[in-house]
Amino acid sequence: MSKSFENILIINTGGGLGDALQLTSLFNYINKNLEPKKIYYFSTDLKKFWYENNLKEYAPKNLITIKNFPEHFGDLFKDKEFAKNSLNDFEFTYFDMIIDTQTKLKNTIIYKKIPHKVYITPCLNYLLSKPFFFIKKEKHVIYRIIKYLNKYLKINDKIDYKIDIPQIYINEAKKILNKNLRYIGFSITSGHPSREKEFDLKEIIKVANHYSSDFTPTFFIEDKFENLKKELKKNVKKSFFPEEHVEKNYRRPIFVTTLGSLTDFNISIDNGISHMLSYSKNKTFCFYNKYSDKFKPLDDNFICFDCEKENTSINKIKDKDIINYIKNN
Repeated sequence: MSKSFENILIINTGGGLGDALQLTSLFNYINKNLEPKKIYYFSTDLKKFWYENNLKEYAPKNLITIKNFPEHFGDLFKDKEFAKNSLNDFEFTYFDMIIDTQTKLKNTIIYKKIPHKVYITPCLNYLLSKPFFFIKKEKHVIYRIIKYLNKYLKINDKIDYKIDIPQIYINEAKKILNKNLRYIGFSITSGHPSREKEFDLKEIIKVANHYSSDFTPTFFIEDKFENLKKELKKNVKKSFFPEEHVEKNYRRPIFVTTLGSLTDFNISIDNGISHMLSYSKNKTFCFYNKYSDKFKPLDDNFICFDCEKENTSINKIKDKDIINYIKNN
């Protein structure tokens, strides 16, 4: 099915870095199968503009961040009037396609006022999409869009997590990694104060020490977790904190992806770093407390343990459970 697209708008109401980062896989699919000249991206990210800042290395060359939409665009019904006239400052009068990834009816009604040809939304099981297809909405926030596009394009393509890591980051990573050692990556901190997503620290220390005889436990942890880092340095043999060994300008998400591509494998919880590791093309074992079916990366090398399905919670998982799961997968 031949399609011609000058421009495509993607709307993402998830404002976090991880919420944004998972969109890279959708950009890959769109550029491969629709070949638009430009992809416009709007997110309710409180003007953090992730793909122009922290995530710029993950952005395709044809991605343009929209900055002139209201900060909470879609939350208020009065935004409908803005939506109708939202393209006044653009060089075109409509989008060839709008992909609205969220499912709130009110927001969808507002976003659909933006001039367009094709409109895709999983809201009400795609009922407000144009054209409309009778297909079951998937739980996964990205695959539900891919499934519709496959139907629309009459193809059966997969989500693609491949990115080109800039060589300067590969070179820098190799400088701080000893070529004679083997490494395992650990990401154990959640982005929110709640510990509902985190391992029991005593158990993950046991896991790290289990592997330390053959590997160097490498922790992807920000400096703000000072007390945690002290605890790990005190109790984990051969613990390694790569961000302490690189200049500040390299301390970016893409550097985590780079390091993750050079380890033997990685262990993570459900957090933004797990999404960085999903683009490493290396094996990552991720432990979700719940909602894995909705948010987990779908790369074949991303292996997910869902505590909810196993009738447990992440803070109750023992070291032997983690080690056995890795051994058997």
